[in-house]
Amino acid sequence: MTNNEYITLASLCDHYQIEMTFIEDLKNNDLLEITYLENAPCIHQEALRHLEKMFRLHQDLQINVAGIDAVFHLLNQVEDLQHQIQNLQHRLQIYE
Repeated sequence: MTNNEYITLASLCDHYQIEMTFIEDLKNNDLLEITYLENAPCIHQEALRHLEKMFRLHQDLQINVAGIDAVFHLLNQVEDLQHQIQNLQHRLQIYE
């Protein structure tokens, strides 16, 4: 992986007006993986979408980090159930 696939936390905090303590809380609760490149904390660009969701939940709905963890857990369960439903529908089409 190259360095241009990573975004520094300093630039993210400046751009989104996020406090570094929020990022650290996400990391401490295993909701965000931080990588250090050239001694600068960074996240992979693919994690940016999840970080934006977490920030919106925190900022707009005043949900704390523990609540964000619960929301993401439930969203993952819903996604898994949707995949199971799709698989079952495909299997049922065989019998129609």
